[in-house]
Amino acid sequence: MKEKLLLSTLMMALIALSFASSAKAAASIEIYGYVDKPQYKPGEQGTLRIWIYNDGTEDITIKSITVEYPWHNYYVWEGNETIKDIQYPTIDAGENRSFTLTFTVPTDGRAITSGISNIKVQAVTDKTTETKNILISVASTPAPTMIQDMDKLITLFTILTVLIIVCTVIIASTVFLSTRRPQVTWKTAEG
Repeated sequence: MKEKLLLSTLMMALIALSFASSAKAAASIEIYGYVDKPQYKPGEQGTLRIWIYNDGTEDITIKSITVEYPWHNYYVWEGNETIKDIQYPTIDAGENRSFTLTFTVPTDGRAITSGISNIKVQAVTDKTTETKNILISVASTPAPTMIQDMDKLITLFTILTVLIIVCTVIIASTVFLSTRRPQVTWKTAEG
């Protein structure tokens, strides 16, 4: 009886395994990148370096790489890049490809940010799509209310202090002289 139970259990396990599909490891890529300077001024040219690493178990083929800069315009594809003609598009498992792009920070005000922005890099392969943000900082023009030179501020306060002292002396003199009246004496008329 035990042999029949063991045999039927073994047969059921084999039938279940025959219907199961073979599992494949998912294709996976990682995108790494950096810019060549910590901060850019409007009008400066920069370099973006990108590495695409195949950390999956099978080979992949890159179809396109799209780079969206923080000053992109949705109406016109100005300043953004899409790379479709890749010289060596196939990346073996455990290998990587590097790409170097140059860009110019626009001077028309689109690049002025209030801190650190992101360059969005998207890699499309035959098996997966991955997106990564790479940090970039663009120096903005100083606001007109910001203090540029501290010596100008000190000079302004010194002049203001001197004017307050002079005005205080003038007001004190006026009050003093208006309250001090000379004594009027009437002389009696002779004769």
